[in-house]
Amino acid sequence: MKGLFGVTAHELAHSWFQFVLATNESKHYWMDEGFTSFISDLAENAIYEEKVENPLEGSYNNYFYMVKTGKELPQTTHADRHDVNQIYSISAYSKGSVFLSQLGYVIGNENLMKTLRRYYKEFAFKHPTPNDFIRIAEKVSGTELGWYLNDWTRTTNTIDYSIKEVTENNNKTTVTLERIGRMPMPIDLYVEYTDGSVESFYIPLRMMFGEKPNPSPNIKRTVLNDWAWSYGTYQFSIDKNKKQIKQIIIDPSEMMADVNKDNNIYIQQ
Repeated sequence: MKGLFGVTAHELAHSWFQFVLATNESKHYWMDEGFTSFISDLAENAIYEEKVENPLEGSYNNYFYMVKTGKELPQTTHADRHDVNQIYSISAYSKGSVFLSQLGYVIGNENLMKTLRRYYKEFAFKHPTPNDFIRIAEKVSGTELGWYLNDWTRTTNTIDYSIKEVTENNNKTTVTLERIGRMPMPIDLYVEYTDGSVESFYIPLRMMFGEKPNPSPNIKRTVLNDWAWSYGTYQFSIDKNKKQIKQIIIDPSEMMADVNKDNNIYIQQ
């Protein structure tokens, strides 16, 4: 029964994405299927009252699987020109869905929802393109997002950030991060201290020319200097000694599609 509901929700969602918002489903198939998958997964979680923390987890897992196959093609590939149907399906449904949920990580979930509503208002009964959508997101968020559209849809660049090193000097802790993947991202980093308190640090991406709102207003956030893509590493200091730090985590929300989460965490030994 749940499977039938899922299919029904998905097909109903196509009333908005592809019918009212008539994207070219051969050239931009990921907008058609991906946006539909995004809203139908959220709807299913709400209607069934499942209260799943990340109802889009399946889309992320499918994307990670596709990356590991080594057969991924850019989403600019024509729908009929994929060698493997499974790869087309994951690119369309799952990676297309992650495009939206991860954009929520980049600009804030509230801004993402505002973007979707404004996108509908401005392009209903028209034939919007990916550029049309990302321009709406830029207007809503006040940030530059051409890099996001380019890396995620026009390349197969992956995201992989790591906590490279944690050292202590003069009773302060220096954290060194490394960008291993080619796709850049702004970074949410959470630090849990041994006394049970939590603090967040936000590293804006320079090419965004802006920052997102604090996703956890109840947690103190420090906005650090931005990180330029051309630099492979980034350092910042915490005004506590290393022994006071229990753990450090990159993106605890896991809404950033980092392909290797094993290097996203530091735990005091």
